[in-house]
Amino acid sequence: MKRLLPIFLAAFAGLTLAAEGMWMPHQLPQLKEELKQAGLQMPAKRLADLTAAPLGAVVDLAGCSASFVSPQGLVVTNHHCVYGSLQYNSSEERDLMTDGFLAASLEQELPAAPASRVKVTVEARDVTAEITKGLEKIGGTERYETIEQRQKELIADCEKDAGHRCKVRSALGSVVYYLYKQIEIRDVRLVYAPAGSIGVFGGDIDNWMWPRHTGDFSFVRAYVGPDGLPADPSEENVPYKPKQFLKVSSKGVREGEMVMVVGYPGGTGRYRLAAEVENRFEWYYPRVRKLMEQIREVTEEQFELHPEAKMKYASMVRGLNNADKNFQGMLEGYERSGMLQRKREMEAGLQQWIESDEKLAREHRSSLA
Repeated sequence: MKRLLPIFLAAFAGLTLAAEGMWMPHQLPQLKEELKQAGLQMPAKRLADLTAAPLGAVVDLAGCSASFVSPQGLVVTNHHCVYGSLQYNSSEERDLMTDGFLAASLEQELPAAPASRVKVTVEARDVTAEITKGLEKIGGTERYETIEQRQKELIADCEKDAGHRCKVRSALGSVVYYLYKQIEIRDVRLVYAPAGSIGVFGGDIDNWMWPRHTGDFSFVRAYVGPDGLPADPSEENVPYKPKQFLKVSSKGVREGEMVMVVGYPGGTGRYRLAAEVENRFEWYYPRVRKLMEQIREVTEEQFELHPEAKMKYASMVRGLNNADKNFQGMLEGYERSGMLQRKREMEAGLQQWIESDEKLAREHRSSLA
Protein backbone atom coordinates (compact mmCIF):
# COMPACT_ATOMS: atom_id res chain seq x y z
CA MET A 1 0.00 0.00 0.00
CA LYS A 2 1.34 3.41 -0.91
CA ARG A 3 1.80 5.55 2.18
CA LEU A 4 1.15 9.18 1.34
CA LEU A 5 1.47 10.50 4.87
CA PRO A 6 2.21 14.17 5.38
CA ILE A 7 5.71 13.91 6.83
CA PHE A 8 8.33 16.49 7.64
CA LEU A 9 11.78 16.07 6.21
CA ALA A 10 13.89 18.27 8.44
CA ALA A 11 17.48 19.40 8.15
CA PHE A 12 18.67 21.12 11.30
CA ALA A 13 21.43 23.63 10.74
CA GLY A 14 24.00 23.59 13.51
CA LEU A 15 22.91 20.23 14.97
CA THR A 16 24.59 16.86 14.71
CA LEU A 17 23.80 14.52 11.84
CA ALA A 18 21.58 12.49 14.18
CA ALA A 19 19.03 15.32 14.13
CA GLU A 20 18.14 14.93 10.46
CA GLY A 21 15.29 12.66 9.43
CA MET A 22 11.59 12.35 8.69
CA TRP A 23 8.79 12.91 11.15
CA MET A 24 5.02 12.92 11.08
CA PRO A 25 3.71 16.32 12.21
CA HIS A 26 2.16 15.02 15.45
CA GLN A 27 5.64 13.89 16.57
CA LEU A 28 7.21 17.37 16.37
CA PRO A 29 6.12 18.63 19.84
CA GLN A 30 8.28 15.83 21.26
CA LEU A 31 11.24 17.55 19.59
CA LYS A 32 10.44 21.05 20.86
CA GLU A 33 13.81 21.57 22.59
CA GLU A 34 15.80 20.35 19.56
CA LEU A 35 13.68 22.48 17.24
CA LYS A 36 14.15 25.56 19.40
CA GLN A 37 17.91 24.97 19.51
CA ALA A 38 17.91 24.64 15.72
CA GLY A 39 16.24 28.04 15.34
CA LEU A 40 12.48 27.42 15.30
CA GLN A 41 10.77 30.62 16.48
CA MET A 42 7.24 29.30 16.89
CA PRO A 43 5.82 26.77 19.37
CA ALA A 44 6.48 23.26 18.08
CA LYS A 45 2.86 22.31 18.82
CA ARG A 46 1.76 24.62 15.99
CA LEU A 47 3.44 22.21 13.58
CA ALA A 48 1.35 19.28 14.79
CA ASP A 49 -1.98 20.46 13.32
CA LEU A 50 -2.41 19.69 9.62
CA THR A 51 -5.46 21.94 9.37
CA ALA A 52 -4.09 25.12 11.00
CA ALA A 53 -1.38 27.57 9.95
CA PRO A 54 1.20 26.99 8.64
CA LEU A 55 0.63 23.33 7.66
CA GLY A 56 -2.95 24.01 6.56
CA ALA A 57 -1.55 25.80 3.51
CA VAL A 58 0.23 22.65 2.29
CA VAL A 59 -1.74 20.59 -0.21
CA ASP A 60 -1.44 17.41 -2.26
CA LEU A 61 -1.47 18.14 -6.01
CA ALA A 62 -2.00 14.81 -7.74
CA GLY A 63 0.73 13.20 -5.67
CA CYS A 64 2.99 16.27 -5.60
CA SER A 65 3.60 18.52 -2.64
CA ALA A 66 2.31 22.06 -3.14
CA SER A 67 1.21 25.11 -1.13
CA PHE A 68 -1.38 27.87 -1.28
CA VAL A 69 0.40 31.23 -1.64
CA SER A 70 -2.53 33.63 -2.03
CA PRO A 71 -6.07 34.16 -0.73
CA GLN A 72 -7.33 33.49 -4.29
CA GLY A 73 -6.39 29.82 -4.53
CA LEU A 74 -2.96 30.28 -6.13
CA VAL A 75 -0.78 27.19 -5.63
CA VAL A 76 2.99 26.87 -6.05
CA THR A 77 4.53 23.50 -6.86
CA ASN A 78 7.44 21.99 -8.77
CA HIS A 79 7.80 22.49 -12.52
CA HIS A 80 7.78 18.75 -13.17
CA CYS A 81 4.44 18.52 -11.34
CA VAL A 82 2.73 20.60 -14.05
CA TYR A 83 4.64 19.06 -16.96
CA GLY A 84 1.63 16.93 -17.82
CA SER A 85 -0.55 20.05 -17.91
CA LEU A 86 1.94 21.80 -20.21
CA GLN A 87 1.85 18.75 -22.48
CA TYR A 88 -1.97 18.63 -22.33
CA ASN A 89 -2.19 22.20 -23.64
CA SER A 90 0.60 21.89 -26.22
CA SER A 91 0.48 21.32 -29.93
CA GLU A 92 3.02 21.42 -32.74
CA GLU A 93 2.10 25.07 -33.27
CA ARG A 94 2.16 25.94 -29.54
CA ASP A 95 4.80 24.05 -27.55
CA LEU A 96 4.33 25.15 -23.92
CA MET A 97 6.83 22.56 -22.67
CA THR A 98 9.54 24.46 -24.53
CA ASP A 99 8.20 28.02 -24.40
CA GLY A 100 6.53 28.05 -20.97
CA PHE A 101 3.25 29.78 -20.15
CA LEU A 102 1.97 32.86 -18.34
CA ALA A 103 -1.68 33.81 -17.84
CA ALA A 104 -1.93 37.60 -17.60
CA SER A 105 -5.46 37.33 -16.16
CA LEU A 106 -7.80 34.77 -14.63
CA GLU A 107 -9.55 34.44 -17.99
CA GLN A 108 -6.31 33.37 -19.70
CA GLU A 109 -5.60 30.49 -17.31
CA LEU A 110 -5.63 27.08 -19.01
CA PRO A 111 -7.22 23.85 -17.79
CA ALA A 112 -4.72 21.58 -16.06
CA ALA A 113 -4.39 17.95 -17.12
CA PRO A 114 -7.64 16.03 -16.41
CA ALA A 115 -6.16 14.03 -13.52
CA SER A 116 -5.06 17.17 -11.64
CA ARG A 117 -6.60 17.48 -8.19
CA VAL A 118 -5.85 19.81 -5.29
CA LYS A 119 -6.49 18.01 -2.01
CA VAL A 120 -6.81 20.13 1.13
CA THR A 121 -6.57 18.27 4.43
CA VAL A 122 -9.38 19.25 6.81
CA GLU A 123 -9.05 16.44 9.36
CA ALA A 124 -6.36 14.00 10.51
CA ARG A 125 -7.40 11.47 13.12
CA ASP A 126 -5.65 8.57 14.83
CA VAL A 127 -7.81 5.49 14.18
CA THR A 128 -5.32 2.88 15.41
CA ALA A 129 -7.67 1.56 18.10
CA GLU A 130 -10.54 1.18 15.62
CA ILE A 131 -8.36 -0.68 13.12
CA THR A 132 -6.39 -2.94 15.46
CA LYS A 133 -8.99 -3.94 18.07
CA GLY A 134 -8.86 -7.73 18.57
CA LEU A 135 -6.25 -8.29 15.83
CA GLU A 136 -3.91 -10.03 18.27
CA LYS A 137 -6.28 -13.02 18.20
CA ILE A 138 -6.17 -13.53 14.42
CA GLY A 139 -3.56 -13.76 11.69
CA GLY A 140 -2.92 -14.40 8.02
CA THR A 141 -5.61 -13.70 5.47
CA GLU A 142 -8.27 -13.13 8.13
CA ARG A 143 -6.19 -10.37 9.72
CA TYR A 144 -5.55 -8.71 6.35
CA GLU A 145 -9.22 -8.82 5.35
CA THR A 146 -10.33 -7.51 8.75
CA ILE A 147 -8.02 -4.51 8.47
CA GLU A 148 -9.16 -3.86 4.90
CA GLN A 149 -12.84 -4.04 5.85
CA ARG A 150 -12.41 -1.67 8.80
CA GLN A 151 -10.55 0.82 6.59
CA LYS A 152 -13.34 0.71 4.00
CA GLU A 153 -15.99 1.32 6.67
CA LEU A 154 -14.11 4.33 8.08
CA ILE A 155 -13.62 5.78 4.58
CA ALA A 156 -17.26 5.25 3.59
CA ASP A 157 -18.49 7.02 6.72
CA CYS A 158 -15.99 9.86 6.23
CA GLU A 159 -16.94 10.44 2.58
CA LYS A 160 -20.61 11.02 3.36
CA ASP A 161 -19.70 14.71 3.29
CA ALA A 162 -20.01 15.92 -0.31
CA GLY A 163 -16.82 17.02 -2.02
CA HIS A 164 -14.51 15.15 0.33
CA ARG A 165 -12.17 12.21 -0.19
CA CYS A 166 -10.80 10.16 2.69
CA LYS A 167 -8.02 7.64 3.12
CA VAL A 168 -6.61 5.52 5.91
CA ARG A 169 -2.83 5.23 5.95
CA SER A 170 -0.56 3.13 8.14
CA ALA A 171 2.78 4.24 9.53
CA LEU A 172 5.70 2.76 11.47
CA GLY A 173 5.20 -0.65 9.91
CA SER A 174 1.42 -0.66 10.50
CA VAL A 175 1.84 0.10 14.21
CA VAL A 176 -0.41 3.16 13.86
CA TYR A 177 -3.21 4.15 11.45
CA TYR A 178 -4.48 7.61 10.54
CA LEU A 179 -7.63 8.75 8.77
CA TYR A 180 -7.17 11.76 6.49
CA LYS A 181 -10.15 13.76 5.28
CA GLN A 182 -9.55 16.11 2.37
CA ILE A 183 -11.48 18.53 0.19
CA GLU A 184 -10.87 17.34 -3.38
CA ILE A 185 -10.84 20.29 -5.78
CA ARG A 186 -11.41 19.11 -9.35
CA ASP A 187 -11.12 22.39 -11.28
CA VAL A 188 -7.40 23.16 -11.47
CA ARG A 189 -5.95 25.66 -13.96
CA LEU A 190 -2.45 26.41 -15.17
CA VAL A 191 -1.23 29.91 -14.29
CA TYR A 192 2.52 30.03 -14.89
CA ALA A 193 5.38 27.73 -15.85
CA PRO A 194 8.82 28.93 -16.92
CA ALA A 195 10.30 27.99 -20.26
CA GLY A 196 11.89 24.56 -20.46
CA SER A 197 15.32 26.19 -20.56
CA ILE A 198 14.64 27.28 -16.96
CA GLY A 199 12.25 24.63 -15.60
CA VAL A 200 14.31 21.72 -16.93
CA PHE A 201 17.71 23.44 -16.81
CA GLY A 202 20.48 20.83 -16.76
CA GLY A 203 18.11 18.10 -17.92
CA ASP A 204 18.28 14.56 -16.61
CA ILE A 205 22.04 14.80 -16.08
CA ASP A 206 21.59 17.51 -13.44
CA ASN A 207 18.48 15.93 -11.91
CA TRP A 208 18.84 14.54 -8.37
CA MET A 209 22.21 16.29 -8.06
CA TRP A 210 23.04 18.99 -5.53
CA PRO A 211 23.44 21.87 -5.73
CA ARG A 212 20.83 22.21 -8.48
CA HIS A 213 20.41 25.31 -10.59
CA THR A 214 17.05 24.66 -12.25
CA GLY A 215 14.00 26.89 -11.84
CA ASP A 216 11.90 23.95 -10.66
CA PHE A 217 8.67 25.84 -9.84
CA SER A 218 5.29 26.61 -11.39
CA PHE A 219 1.86 27.94 -10.38
CA VAL A 220 -1.68 26.62 -10.73
CA ARG A 221 -4.98 27.87 -9.29
CA ALA A 222 -7.75 25.95 -7.56
CA TYR A 223 -11.38 26.72 -8.50
CA VAL A 224 -14.67 25.74 -6.83
CA GLY A 225 -18.33 26.32 -7.55
CA PRO A 226 -20.03 29.63 -6.61
CA ASP A 227 -21.21 27.92 -3.41
CA GLY A 228 -17.59 27.29 -2.37
CA LEU A 229 -17.85 23.51 -2.85
CA PRO A 230 -15.75 21.40 -5.25
CA ALA A 231 -17.27 21.28 -8.73
CA ASP A 232 -16.45 20.01 -12.20
CA PRO A 233 -14.59 22.54 -14.41
CA SER A 234 -16.93 25.37 -15.42
CA GLU A 235 -16.77 29.02 -16.45
CA GLU A 236 -19.02 29.79 -13.48
CA ASN A 237 -16.46 28.54 -10.96
CA VAL A 238 -14.53 30.97 -8.77
CA PRO A 239 -11.06 30.85 -7.18
CA TYR A 240 -10.97 28.80 -3.98
CA LYS A 241 -10.36 30.83 -0.81
CA PRO A 242 -8.06 28.82 1.48
CA LYS A 243 -8.16 29.32 5.23
CA GLN A 244 -4.37 29.49 5.26
CA PHE A 245 -1.77 30.46 2.69
CA LEU A 246 1.98 30.98 2.86
CA LYS A 247 3.75 34.27 2.25
CA VAL A 248 6.80 34.10 0.03
CA SER A 249 9.82 35.79 1.56
CA SER A 250 11.71 38.18 -0.71
CA LYS A 251 14.73 38.00 1.62
CA GLY A 252 15.61 34.41 0.83
CA VAL A 253 17.47 32.10 3.20
CA ARG A 254 20.61 33.10 5.08
CA GLU A 255 23.51 30.73 5.67
CA GLY A 256 23.06 28.73 8.88
CA GLU A 257 19.29 29.22 9.07
CA MET A 258 17.08 26.30 9.99
CA VAL A 259 15.31 24.62 7.08
CA MET A 260 12.27 22.35 7.34
CA VAL A 261 10.49 20.86 4.34
CA VAL A 262 6.91 19.65 4.63
CA GLY A 263 5.16 17.58 2.02
CA TYR A 264 3.64 14.31 0.91
CA PRO A 265 6.50 11.85 0.39
CA GLY A 266 5.80 8.16 -0.09
CA GLY A 267 7.54 7.12 3.11
CA THR A 268 10.93 6.20 4.50
CA GLY A 269 12.74 2.87 4.29
CA ARG A 270 15.05 3.68 7.18
CA TYR A 271 13.83 0.75 9.27
CA ARG A 272 13.80 -1.92 6.58
CA LEU A 273 15.40 -5.22 7.57
CA ALA A 274 18.69 -6.34 6.04
CA ALA A 275 16.87 -8.89 3.87
CA GLU A 276 14.56 -6.15 2.58
CA VAL A 277 17.51 -3.86 1.84
CA GLU A 278 19.30 -6.64 -0.03
CA ASN A 279 16.19 -7.42 -2.09
CA ARG A 280 15.54 -3.77 -2.89
CA PHE A 281 19.05 -2.87 -4.04
CA GLU A 282 20.29 -6.13 -5.52
CA TRP A 283 17.10 -7.36 -7.18
CA TYR A 284 14.28 -4.81 -7.42
CA TYR A 285 16.06 -1.59 -8.48
CA PRO A 286 18.31 -3.22 -11.14
CA ARG A 287 15.35 -5.02 -12.72
CA VAL A 288 13.09 -1.97 -12.71
CA ARG A 289 15.87 0.07 -14.32
CA LYS A 290 16.17 -2.60 -17.03
CA LEU A 291 12.40 -2.51 -17.60
CA MET A 292 12.40 1.30 -17.88
CA GLU A 293 15.26 1.13 -20.39
CA GLN A 294 13.25 -1.31 -22.49
CA ILE A 295 10.22 1.00 -22.39
CA ARG A 296 12.37 3.94 -23.49
CA GLU A 297 13.82 1.91 -26.37
CA VAL A 298 10.32 1.02 -27.57
CA THR A 299 9.09 4.63 -27.36
CA GLU A 300 12.16 5.97 -29.18
CA GLU A 301 11.61 3.47 -31.99
CA GLN A 302 8.01 4.59 -32.25
CA PHE A 303 8.99 8.27 -32.23
CA GLU A 304 11.02 7.68 -35.39
CA LEU A 305 7.94 6.15 -37.06
CA HIS A 306 5.43 8.60 -35.55
CA PRO A 307 7.12 11.96 -34.73
CA GLU A 308 3.78 13.43 -33.59
CA ALA A 309 3.77 10.98 -30.65
CA LYS A 310 6.90 12.53 -29.11
CA MET A 311 4.99 15.47 -27.65
CA LYS A 312 2.12 13.28 -26.43
CA TYR A 313 4.46 10.99 -24.52
CA ALA A 314 6.90 13.67 -23.30
CA SER A 315 5.58 13.64 -19.74
CA MET A 316 5.78 9.85 -19.48
CA VAL A 317 9.34 9.79 -20.84
CA ARG A 318 10.41 12.51 -18.43
CA GLY A 319 8.89 10.55 -15.56
CA LEU A 320 10.82 7.43 -16.60
CA ASN A 321 14.07 9.39 -16.81
CA ASN A 322 13.40 10.98 -13.44
CA ALA A 323 12.85 7.62 -11.74
CA ASP A 324 15.82 6.02 -13.47
CA LYS A 325 18.19 8.78 -12.36
CA ASN A 326 16.87 8.40 -8.81
CA PHE A 327 17.42 4.63 -8.83
CA GLN A 328 20.89 5.05 -10.35
CA GLY A 329 21.93 7.41 -7.55
CA MET A 330 20.57 5.10 -4.84
CA LEU A 331 22.39 2.11 -6.30
CA GLU A 332 25.67 4.04 -6.48
CA GLY A 333 25.20 5.19 -2.89
CA TYR A 334 24.44 1.64 -1.80
CA GLU A 335 27.62 0.30 -3.39
CA ARG A 336 29.88 2.68 -1.48
CA SER A 337 27.97 2.93 1.80
CA GLY A 338 28.33 -0.49 3.44
CA MET A 339 24.62 -0.18 4.24
CA LEU A 340 23.81 -3.88 4.08
CA GLN A 341 26.61 -4.86 6.46
CA ARG A 342 25.56 -2.17 8.93
CA LYS A 343 21.97 -3.43 8.79
CA ARG A 344 23.13 -6.96 9.51
CA GLU A 345 25.21 -5.77 12.44
CA MET A 346 22.29 -3.79 13.84
CA GLU A 347 20.00 -6.81 13.63
CA ALA A 348 22.60 -9.03 15.31
CA GLY A 349 22.83 -6.47 18.09
CA LEU A 350 19.06 -6.33 18.43
CA GLN A 351 18.83 -10.11 18.65
CA GLN A 352 21.59 -10.15 21.28
CA TRP A 353 19.68 -7.56 23.33
CA ILE A 354 16.48 -9.61 23.06
CA GLU A 355 18.29 -12.75 24.24
CA SER A 356 19.78 -10.89 27.21
CA ASP A 357 16.44 -10.74 29.04
CA GLU A 358 14.18 -13.74 29.69
CA LYS A 359 10.94 -11.75 29.30
CA LEU A 360 12.13 -10.10 26.09
CA ALA A 361 13.25 -13.46 24.73
CA ARG A 362 9.84 -15.02 25.37
CA GLU A 363 8.03 -12.19 23.58
CA HIS A 364 10.42 -11.32 20.74
CA ARG A 365 12.86 -14.18 20.10
CA SER A 366 11.28 -14.96 16.73
CA SER A 367 10.46 -11.36 15.74
CA LEU A 368 13.30 -10.88 13.24
CA ALA A 369 12.62 -14.26 11.65
